[in-house]
Amino acid sequence: MLYQLIGGGNEVVALKRPSSNLQLVKDVFKYYTRDYETFFSKVDWVDGDILEYNTLLEVTQKADEIYHGGAMVSFDPGDKYKMLDANIRGTANVVNAALENEVPKVAYISSVAALDPAREGQVITEEFFGNFPSRDSNYGESKFKAELEVWRAVEEGLNAVVVNPSVVLGPCIPLKGPGGFFKVIRKGIGFYPYGMTGFADVRDVCSILIKLMQNNMVNERFIVSEGNHTYKELFQQIAQAFQSKIPQREIKPFMTDIAWKLERVRSKLFMQKPRITRELHESAHKRVRYSNEKVKQMLGHQFISLQQSIADTVSSLEHIG
Repeated sequence: MLYQLIGGGNEVVALKRPSSNLQLVKDVFKYYTRDYETFFSKVDWVDGDILEYNTLLEVTQKADEIYHGGAMVSFDPGDKYKMLDANIRGTANVVNAALENEVPKVAYISSVAALDPAREGQVITEEFFGNFPSRDSNYGESKFKAELEVWRAVEEGLNAVVVNPSVVLGPCIPLKGPGGFFKVIRKGIGFYPYGMTGFADVRDVCSILIKLMQNNMVNERFIVSEGNHTYKELFQQIAQAFQSKIPQREIKPFMTDIAWKLERVRSKLFMQKPRITRELHESAHKRVRYSNEKVKQMLGHQFISLQQSIADTVSSLEHIG
C-alpha cells in the first residue's frame, strides 16, 4: 500500500510501533524498484500504536484520508483476548479519531473471515454480514466486531469504504501466515488438504482500495478475491513454481485432527507457539466460495491470476532470500 500511494505522488504518514522492523518495508520496495531508498525516504514514519488514542488524534489531525490495515492475525488460542483488544479497540480508536478530526474518508481492510459463515453450496457475497453472531475463528470474531465499529462510525457521520480480502498472496509475503505455505512446499511436501477458499494478490487489494478512495463511493463493502481454488491446486502450483516435489495425496481430516492435538501438547511443554491449531485444522478441510462480482462490476477491476501471483511470490522470496 505504501509503495502504491507514494508512486501516486501522495504525501504519506505511516504509524509504526517503536519495535517495528522497517527493513521489511525496504525489502518490499526493493522488489518493485531500484530506487527503493528514495521511495522509503518519502514515508513520514511516526512511532505509536492504534491502542494509543491521543497519538492517533495527533497523527490524523491534518489527514485527507486514512488507510487502516493495522491488525493482529493469530490462530493461537492463547492470543485470543490480546487479538480481540488490538483489532476491535484499535479500530474503534482509528474511526473515533477520524470523526473527531473530521477526516473526509477512511478505508478499512477487513477480511472475509468477518463475513457470515456459509452453509454447504452457498457463495458468500457482501450481504453475508451480521446475520449470525458467531464466526469460525477468534480472528474472524475480532474482524467482525472491528468492522462493526466502522459501521457504527458511519452512522455517526464517517465516510468509509471496507474491503474484505480473501487469503492474500503476492510478492514479499510474510512467511508467518499464508506465506507459511510457500516455506513448507519449497522444502517438499507430499500432501495437500481437501479444502477450498478464495485468494487475492496483495497488489489487487491495494489498487482496489486506492480506486475506492479516489472516487465518490462511500459506505460500501467489497469482497476482494481473484477466485476460489482448492488447496490441491494452490499447493501443486506453488511446488511447480519452486520446482519442488509435487503434492499428490490428500491429507485426511483425522490426520490433521491428531496433529493439532499433539501440537497443543508440544507447544505447552516447550512454551512455544503451536504450528497447527484446531482452527487451522478445521479450515483446511472446508470448501468456501466467495463472489467478486460486485468489485468487478462497480470498478471494472481485472484481477491478477492465481498463477501469476504465485509466480511473483516465488520470485520475490528468491529475490530477498
